Amino acid sequence: MVPPTLTEVRDWIQVPASVLPDEQLQNVLDAESVLQAAYCNTDDAVYPANLHQALLRRCACAVAKRNLPLGYVATDFEFAPTRLLAYDPEIERLEAPDRWIPVA
Repeated sequence: MVPPTLTEVRDWIQVPASVLPDEQLQNVLDAESVLQAAYCNTDDAVYPANLHQALLRRCACAVAKRNLPLGYVATDFEFAPTRLLAYDPEIERLEAPDRWIPVA
């Protein structure tokens, strides 16, 4: 496999270009690709399906959180706002086989 393209990401997250222009989505894809490469072995010759899926999910999370700069979601008036997780357990699971483990 190869890393997802802009079109694949847009199709997967189902956000139209009228809501999120190509330039902004490309910035998200580029940033998430760099972050994934920093933590995982992302050799382009052997790009496994689990990293492909994880990158799609990374982009979806980034797009969903873009209007939440403080990371809080208001639930309702009875309860306090809910803090979003700093990480996604599904991304962790998908990237686990290819993660770099730093050794000091």
